[in-house]
Amino acid sequence: MRVLRFDLERPELEYYFHELYQAFDPGVKNILLGEADGVLSQRNVKDQVILTLAWEDGKVLTRAYQFNNSDEPFENSIYKGFLYDFLCEYFDKPLKWGTLTGIKPVKMVQKYFKQGWSPERIRNRFGKYYRVSSDRTDLLMQIAKKQADFIPGELGRGGSRLISLYVGIPLCPSKCDYCSFVSTIVDKKGENLQRYFDHLLVETRKTGEILKSCDLQIDTLYIGGGTPTVLSASQLDTLMSALEECFDLSHLREYTLEAGRPETINQEKLEVAKAHRVERICLNPQSMNPQTLLSVSRPWEEGLIEKQVARIKSLGFKTLNMDLIVGLGNETPDDFLRSLEAVIALEPENITIHNLSIKKGSRIKDQNGIVVKVGYGEDFYQAVKSRLNSEGFEPYYLYRLKYTRDNSENIGYAKPGHEGVYNILMMAECQSTIGIGAGATGNLYDPVTDNILKVFTVKDVKTYNGRFEEIVEKKCCAYGFLRRI
Repeated sequence: MRVLRFDLERPELEYYFHELYQAFDPGVKNILLGEADGVLSQRNVKDQVILTLAWEDGKVLTRAYQFNNSDEPFENSIYKGFLYDFLCEYFDKPLKWGTLTGIKPVKMVQKYFKQGWSPERIRNRFGKYYRVSSDRTDLLMQIAKKQADFIPGELGRGGSRLISLYVGIPLCPSKCDYCSFVSTIVDKKGENLQRYFDHLLVETRKTGEILKSCDLQIDTLYIGGGTPTVLSASQLDTLMSALEECFDLSHLREYTLEAGRPETINQEKLEVAKAHRVERICLNPQSMNPQTLLSVSRPWEEGLIEKQVARIKSLGFKTLNMDLIVGLGNETPDDFLRSLEAVIALEPENITIHNLSIKKGSRIKDQNGIVVKVGYGEDFYQAVKSRLNSEGFEPYYLYRLKYTRDNSENIGYAKPGHEGVYNILMMAECQSTIGIGAGATGNLYDPVTDNILKVFTVKDVKTYNGRFEEIVEKKCCAYGFLRRI
């Protein structure tokens, strides 16, 4: 791993410089002190900032950037803009997302709209200040406008505050190489699953008791993972019945069940979900190419995806979402486009396009470190968007992660009327979410300050089971915050 030392006159710029440099040259280790293979320096001389980048085995570049009269020399974003221009020249490439490195860029557009900014002013802000391409700026504007119809006011029917529920099942039948989630493999006898399930039911009831004293209305419910369908049909029925007993679900706008691994689904489980009024099912092939799936340790069985889609459709669920990941294994652009065509042919109402992100906790990261392969190019991404648009799919939510091919984005596409409401709300951070189970983070939204208070919990099942009473007591105490807002 190459090491780059930051020699900064303003050490507080380290985070901003690190985030942006990684977008251009992922996998490089950044340090402030010690021996390094290269040095990136920042100095201020009167009304200029001087940037220099020198690698021992590479080129050296020095440039001076002038502060404008309207610039605040101590504003970190100004320096980030200068660094972006500098790195574009050094690496001879721009980034479609400019200086933006955060996960939720659509939220920024929503904030500006809320403040009364015109579309022209917003486009100017993203183009000139953040250096975002016109294509990505237009995409953000399109999604922000689409989401506006799904983001409710603070109150629901009868004046009750709206919240969402997330129930986490962080267990899987096996772990895929690209997965970074802290998920537990179900043992052969299912003992760790049963113990977790028993505790999950207790937390569900305790959380329900806390929320009964709050004037709340459940807006969306999402059962996620891991792989929730590792639960048996009987366990799934028991969990969904407990949720109905402990919470008023009569006003739900959306009820989602992740059934991501096709080998964990059967007719009985789907019938249970349908009986409990689940409307949205997520079945995630990730790729339709068997060689790709086997190369990342994801089981594959010929015809199984098609068989499960037929089962889901036969039961009349409102929405089927299917995920694909760009950049798995050694796939070429043509490999991915064949997967896309195969999924389109199955006629889901949602298709989510993820870009492989090399993240801590994944087997790929542990084995190879952060090695981000060269991307497929802008023409490829435009071809994917165009193909989906031609089938009536429109982008409705977007988020970004680090260490992806081409510093790209993840986009959820939906046919009109099938947008994933929970996904929209999570990215907008405009509503409280109660997290039940291991790894289920709660988001407590304060509409007065427009701030989110995170309620974290342990991610792994073993720790959750071992410290269950302590963990649930702390979470329930935190959720008592909802009585005060």
